[in-house]
Amino acid sequence: MAKVNAPVYSLNGGEVGEEALARLDLERLQFAGALYSNMMPRVIGSMTLCPGMEHIADINIDEVLPLEYSYSGGSNLVPVLSNLEMRIIRDNGFVSRVAVATAITNGDFASFTGWTNASTGTATAGVSGGNLVLTGAFLGRAVARQTLTVAGGDQAKEHGLRITVVRGPVNVRIGAAAGGSSILTALALDDGEHSLAFTPNAGTIYLEISNDKPRPALVDRCVIEGSGVVVIPTPWTAADLAANIIRYEQHKDVIYVASGVYQQRMIQRRSDTGWGVQRYKVEDGPFVASDVITALQPDGYVGVINLLADRDYFDSRMIGRLYRLFQSGQAIFDTFAAAPAEGAYIRVSGVGGSRTFNFALTGTWVGKVRLQVATDDGSGSPGAWSDVNSFTSNVSSTYTDGDNNVIKYFRWVIVPGELTSGSVDTSLIYGGGSQTGVARIVSITNAQSAVVEVLSRFYSLGSTFEWDQSSWSDYDGWPSAIENFGGRLYWAREDMINGSVPDQYKSFDDAVEGDSAPIARSTGASTDRGVLWLLGLQRLLAGTDVSEISIKSSSFDEPLTASNWFPVEASTRGCKNLRAVKCDSDGIFVQSSGIGAFALAPIQGSLDYGSTDLMAMHEEICDGFEIVDLAVQRRPDTIIWFILSNGEARALTYEPAEKVVSWWRRTTQGQIKRVIANRGGGEDNVCFAVNRNGAMRFEKLASLRDCRGGLVNCLADGFTRFTATAAQTTFSVPHLDGMDVTVWANGVALYDQDDLYTVAGGNVVLPAQSAGVSVVIGLPYNGDYQSTKLAYGAQGGTALFQPKKLSQLGIYLLDTAIGKVRAGKDFDSLRQITETNKGKPLQDGEVIAAYDADMMPVSSDWNTDSRLCLRAQAPYPFTAGALVLDVKTNG
Repeated sequence: MAKVNAPVYSLNGGEVGEEALARLDLERLQFAGALYSNMMPRVIGSMTLCPGMEHIADINIDEVLPLEYSYSGGSNLVPVLSNLEMRIIRDNGFVSRVAVATAITNGDFASFTGWTNASTGTATAGVSGGNLVLTGAFLGRAVARQTLTVAGGDQAKEHGLRITVVRGPVNVRIGAAAGGSSILTALALDDGEHSLAFTPNAGTIYLEISNDKPRPALVDRCVIEGSGVVVIPTPWTAADLAANIIRYEQHKDVIYVASGVYQQRMIQRRSDTGWGVQRYKVEDGPFVASDVITALQPDGYVGVINLLADRDYFDSRMIGRLYRLFQSGQAIFDTFAAAPAEGAYIRVSGVGGSRTFNFALTGTWVGKVRLQVATDDGSGSPGAWSDVNSFTSNVSSTYTDGDNNVIKYFRWVIVPGELTSGSVDTSLIYGGGSQTGVARIVSITNAQSAVVEVLSRFYSLGSTFEWDQSSWSDYDGWPSAIENFGGRLYWAREDMINGSVPDQYKSFDDAVEGDSAPIARSTGASTDRGVLWLLGLQRLLAGTDVSEISIKSSSFDEPLTASNWFPVEASTRGCKNLRAVKCDSDGIFVQSSGIGAFALAPIQGSLDYGSTDLMAMHEEICDGFEIVDLAVQRRPDTIIWFILSNGEARALTYEPAEKVVSWWRRTTQGQIKRVIANRGGGEDNVCFAVNRNGAMRFEKLASLRDCRGGLVNCLADGFTRFTATAAQTTFSVPHLDGMDVTVWANGVALYDQDDLYTVAGGNVVLPAQSAGVSVVIGLPYNGDYQSTKLAYGAQGGTALFQPKKLSQLGIYLLDTAIGKVRAGKDFDSLRQITETNKGKPLQDGEVIAAYDADMMPVSSDWNTDSRLCLRAQAPYPFTAGALVLDVKTNG
């Protein structure tokens, strides 16, 4: 006797493997399928034909790596890395410049002609060796200015200012008046190249480049950019991008980048069309004590000096390394040429004669110079200053402070109006106490001599065996992973993790004490490859090739600190050298095999993390191909995108709280190479790098609201959308030349999969269109669904191993061209599900907002493995809300 099985209510179970189809003990398997190809399961329970991919730009520039950049300003901004270059996609194309006649005289700094030295104090500006050299001073600012003339037709055009900094930082200003910044302000441009956008809106503008630091800054080039796409140099090669060594983290308008091979970089957005790439340079660490027995000696106090070693020591790979020297005694020499002026200070401690120091004033000058004192404010810094004495002529003498065991600071000062003319050379020399000076190597002279720029002044010219070196350099290696967590910027190199001072992402000052002290701790990982990625979730997590490490504090609510750091292995899956991504409190990573995906999630009832196999119900979802990229989309549903080495994508609709962990496939005509997901207004901007029609393209996933069959319908791949002009017939799609496409115009499919249009000469020619008509032209694709073995819900128990037949189908459809939906027992015997809607014949391609009708027959044979197959065809929309299957068993 025939028996009726239970219905299928929802379609968000996703694809499961054949090996899991007999898991009748799992309720979620009732809603799963054996195939979801271009069929997107929704968290709400429906299944829809996946949106198409919109062609944004051609990026046929070898290996590419788009970077995620979340921006609330309205534009979709995507930095795209390629071989040694970076370009910026803004909305529908690369950022580019228009031609303008505005020019900068001697922008290559062959000479100083055209520039004006507007420096103050003892600072200077000039040209040497093809560079603009801005030598700042403690009591002066180095400034180079130039007046630019802008033609009337160019004043409203956006200009690009290209500036290449050899040694920074420098500041750039453009104003309507000399020294002003009403048109452009760009501060702290460091070593690298910058493309700054500005619109003059004036016939005469004033450019200024300056340096406030008491050391030379070097600029190699400062020019107005020519027309064309903006291309900014980077250090990363195509091989680096292909090897997936790039790790990055955005904070506000900066993307911090680590690679393990090169010094860290900062990708900076100064405006939507103004970007730069510069070195990530710090001046206060992180330091480690040297294990080399060598005496180092500076031959100057400030500026660019030589650092000398007492034996062969320096190596060319040490360029960029920091050195911190601990020195006995303190000597300060400053020159005051203008008022107000404040000199550096010495620190005096001890008792009796140990509190005596020498002071002197020399030079030709008229005015008054004050010697001031301050006591320690308790934090190692001077408190309020007061006068000890004042002098109106040159002097050389000693001073002994009588407050034994009190820490005091002394300095020279000139207050406003008290230096009438000339310049005065000041000195403070104290034989007691100790200070530290910091310098960065800029070049190597020989094995015993290096040229350094002084970052924190030296107080003695004596040699010392007491010194530290920075943790990172070409010699020591560079960080390979980065994360922003708990207000600190964390960098990982090998087994060590360095965390910055809280809220100061470029400071590792170990003089800071307490909970705010910088962090330099090990992960304790049992591997020589070190940390491959960092994730900041409810804990800081580190991935290695053998385990995933959870770094705890003593209490779940306490912050990580240098003394509150306890790393443990959360799981031992092992990670592929590929970035991990965040999804709320979960971390998604690829296992070391390259074909497994796992979630690091908080363990219920515990304060720690554990790993969960996301492919437990479908071990072969990747068909044996490695995962090469991944990203997380959060709107309208959470979808984790995985790109495979064969150019296909796998997607996971992911909402664990709703028990939705649903796999599906995304295929297209071409090979998908990369994926990113940027947060934005409405739905996320999910973008792909696709090798299509022999070239690399940048394409964006269409929004669901544009895939419902309305006047604008974006169910096509590599599509371009147009708004027709009056009587327009020719539509240019050069990226689809020679390919067969569909055409949707104003709510109707002019060409579909039954009648495709072959693009010739890069154009599609249509009947004349009315002005304002929306036209979408792109590649077709199918959405295929196959049910499981229908082995559940039999009245006499399981229907597994029983002959059965799918006799009738009930289907609830939304915004669907139901006349284009096909159903059957397999994909070789599909037929149209209906030709009527409520008794009325369907018009060809008619889209029905809601379809709910009587059960309809489905041709099927008696079979122990009876299935339902559905097919939807782009460009026609399809959304299924539910299925009801009348399955009869016979056994």
